[in-house]
Amino acid sequence: MTYRVENGKVVTPEGCELNVAHHCNLGCASCSHLSPVFTRSFVAPETAARDLDLLAKSFRARFVKVLGGEPLLHRELVTILGSVRASGIAPRVVVCTNGVLLPRMREDFWAAVDEVEISVYPGREIPEEKMARIRDHAADHGVTLTLLHYSHFRYSYSESGTRDDRLVRRIFSTCQIAHVWRCHTVFEGHFFKCPQSVFLPRVLQGGADPWEDALEITDAPGFPDRLLAYLRSPEPLAACRNCLGSAGRLMPHEQRTRRDFRLPQQHPTEDLTDRVFLDLLDRTPDADDGCAVDSAEEWRSRLHETAGAAAAGPASGTTTHHTPKGT
Repeated sequence: MTYRVENGKVVTPEGCELNVAHHCNLGCASCSHLSPVFTRSFVAPETAARDLDLLAKSFRARFVKVLGGEPLLHRELVTILGSVRASGIAPRVVVCTNGVLLPRMREDFWAAVDEVEISVYPGREIPEEKMARIRDHAADHGVTLTLLHYSHFRYSYSESGTRDDRLVRRIFSTCQIAHVWRCHTVFEGHFFKCPQSVFLPRVLQGGADPWEDALEITDAPGFPDRLLAYLRSPEPLAACRNCLGSAGRLMPHEQRTRRDFRLPQQHPTEDLTDRVFLDLLDRTPDADDGCAVDSAEEWRSRLHETAGAAAAGPASGTTTHHTPKGT
């Protein structure tokens, strides 16, 4: 499915995203939102409400995903969730979280959401007795719980980037974030095709315009047409010079400190690209990226295999598994 216009609004077959906290209580290696780099920073509830109300005049999504960083760090999260619902931009409200703070959430949180997507990371699992209470809260309020178990990440960006225009176009055209999952992002009065185009210019040096890849949200009569043209454009974004899209090399999941988060990305795009997976994406746009699985049993098996491979020593070449995406 692709974008269409219905009753004067651009309709997407997927959702849009609202990052309400840019920092996180974890430091996942190669976090695609670069959250470990950001200091404590929250979206103001009135800003989120204004942006969503304005965008809803021209845009309709299947769901709004509220995430971060870690969204549960936001003390006014329930207020923001209410604004998402009131905007009418989508029929479903989804919160994506690492789950660490989920056992503390009150009844008003559970009453405000339709789905909670939990990204489970090694060593950060929610204890079973707390998970049982979470399931009870979800059941009481009719909330869908989705658990994605992460064993790997893909390198998300390169600090030095590339000047190879052909490679940039391939990375953009095969990017699952922009074209399959369609993680379109609302940020400070602007609409971005992907979260990487929001955050990369705010981290990398070089004087890049942080709004270069954005479309300002307005209520002007021609805005739906401009929005549709923006979403359908085949041209790579400026951020694609440094972004690896979905084609970064696979790495085992690990936690990193704020100080050393950027160190693994100190290589050109060419060195961090998984060429085998990039070729697969050319043929199969929705191929599994090898990062997450639904099954906890399969997840533990992957972690065991990864630990065994690490104990055996480094292997040559690029690993290429293929599985779905989370935060």
